[in-house]
Amino acid sequence: MTYLRLIAASLAVCLSAVIANAAALRVSPIGLDLKMGSAASTVRLWNDARTATSVQVRVFRWTKVNGKERLDPTQDVVASPPITKLAPGTENLIRVVRVSKTPVSGTEAYRLVIDELPDPSKKVPGQVNVMIRHSIPVRFSE
Repeated sequence: MTYLRLIAASLAVCLSAVIANAAALRVSPIGLDLKMGSAASTVRLWNDARTATSVQVRVFRWTKVNGKERLDPTQDVVASPPITKLAPGTENLIRVVRVSKTPVSGTEAYRLVIDELPDPSKKVPGQVNVMIRHSIPVRFSE
């Protein structure tokens, strides 16, 4: 029985170390649905980690072709700032703006892709770093 307790305690220590180093990038809201007359909105990012993190924000047109989802680069909608660094425990606001002068006809669908960028100073040979990616639907409609 003592052997099992020792294994359980060791496992708990290992898991807590992994959780302590896990990234914690939160995003809200998880979708934007803008009606006619609204060309801009915001998304808030939070860094709940103990270290700073860099984030890249991009916008893609989101379509379905032959039953498969497709993301294409676009200049019709932009996000600002496109790259930001969040200190531990801080938040930042990302502005999403439809800059196209063409009126919305029907519904236009986009994806706001928010990527946590790897920290090159923390690269360890033989170790895989998993970064967070949020893909948020953005719709503009009449």
